[in-house]
Amino acid sequence: MERNPLLERFFEALQEAVGRMALERRVRLREPRRVAAVDAAYGGELMASCALVWDLGEGRVLESNYVICRPTYPYVPGLLFLREGPPMLEALRGLSSGWELLLVDAHGLLHPRRAGLAVFLGLLLGKPSLGVAKSLMVGEEEGGVVKVGGEVLGYRFGGGRGTRRFYVSPGYMIDVGDIPMLMESLGPGYPPALREADRLARLRLREALGQPSS
Repeated sequence: MERNPLLERFFEALQEAVGRMALERRVRLREPRRVAAVDAAYGGELMASCALVWDLGEGRVLESNYVICRPTYPYVPGLLFLREGPPMLEALRGLSSGWELLLVDAHGLLHPRRAGLAVFLGLLLGKPSLGVAKSLMVGEEEGGVVKVGGEVLGYRFGGGRGTRRFYVSPGYMIDVGDIPMLMESLGPGYPPALREADRLARLRLREALGQPSS
């Protein structure tokens, strides 16, 4: 699979426009009851995208759906939505249970063009979304707050004894100031819904590759 510089420049411009749009609409979502989560796993020439609906009160998966395919585009930093967006969107659209907030294993506004994968998925589905990423692409973190050019665009969580730090930023419809409250409603530590989406994606990939489950 070859990269296309002309196509990439077009989508970078699209990201800049989407990033501006994502700042225009906000909702107040204080205590969601159900969240959707989506993650991807890779092996050989295949990838598995798994989406699920998680009941926060019961702490369990209500429904899951997955897509197995070849990656739709080479990996390009900052353009992950070209690679993971199509199968993730397909997996999410296959869910029939209702949910209020989408958690994406990717960046939201904490992106060079303020339009990470979490922004695109939330926009395309017309639903509030958060980006949850394990490393920073842009910004400086101090005291748990991540700023870009002096503006607060996200928060750092974890990083204490025995925990890995991760970064949360608005995707679509979510105000950055609401993130601490929303994360508290999801439970302590890394969101269990995303952890389970990661586990299921890896499991479905092993099944597709004919590998034994571990």
